[in-house]
Amino acid sequence: MPRPLTLALALVTLACATPRAATPEVATPMAPRARIVAMPSGETLSLDELAERLLEARVVYVGEHHDRVVDHEAQRAIVEALHARDAQIAIGLEMVQRPYQSALDEYVARTIDEAALLEQIDWSERWGFDFALYRPLFALARQHGLPLVALNAPSELTRAVARGGLDALAAEQRAMLPAELDLESAPHRRMVEEALREHPGMTDAMLERYYAAQVVWDETMAETIAAFAARSPAKLVVLAGVMHVSSGLGIPARAARRGVAPHAIVLPIAESELDEALRADPPLADFLWVAPDP
Repeated sequence: MPRPLTLALALVTLACATPRAATPEVATPMAPRARIVAMPSGETLSLDELAERLLEARVVYVGEHHDRVVDHEAQRAIVEALHARDAQIAIGLEMVQRPYQSALDEYVARTIDEAALLEQIDWSERWGFDFALYRPLFALARQHGLPLVALNAPSELTRAVARGGLDALAAEQRAMLPAELDLESAPHRRMVEEALREHPGMTDAMLERYYAAQVVWDETMAETIAAFAARSPAKLVVLAGVMHVSSGLGIPARAARRGVAPHAIVLPIAESELDEALRADPPLADFLWVAPDP
């Protein structure tokens, strides 16, 4: 599994409430340098061929390593290619929490600028990765009037679960939980626990709380996706960390349980990860976006 510590570090950050350091400022991404591999056949596709296949999906999940530029280049290229074929595209964002949807709406409608957007969604505290990595996609949405959808649970909720578990939540916190909460998926638990156990000092009790926080995270995003799909015909392109979409076990399976199907998953990986990814069972994604090693 590519970069397994991404999830562990994210959840530890939630539990400890330690702000993440911003990544260095980056330039606007250039055209992506990558090859696209269809799974499980191993067939190599062009971006145009990928886009045509993605048109068949109701929701397209595109994973990311949050601090890796080429992953954001991939996301932008995919959104642009889909929008060229279907004007009804919306972008779902793990990076923005559900209570801040109105700020996204105002930004796309051009009633607030970028600075006001970042202040209103509390980007630096609630996400923390350099906005320069995300700016081209936000600007693309604003340019074409593409809806941006806040998917994530409030960090106050996921942090409380990671610290004390579901049973310790106050009544007002329990009210923020998604209506459906499936903690019994054995493949998903194995995947998450494998990543979390890499973190030094991880105990069984911590592991249980952090797994519950991950499920709250995924179920909230799946619930938001289902609500959007019920009210809008637009194809939704979901941008989320690789651990939320790999093998379809996180958000995709939980959205499908709520009736959001069919879906397709595109997973950015490095060239050195390809052999392992091709051997994965079940497949990590429907398509692999294979970029040169960083």
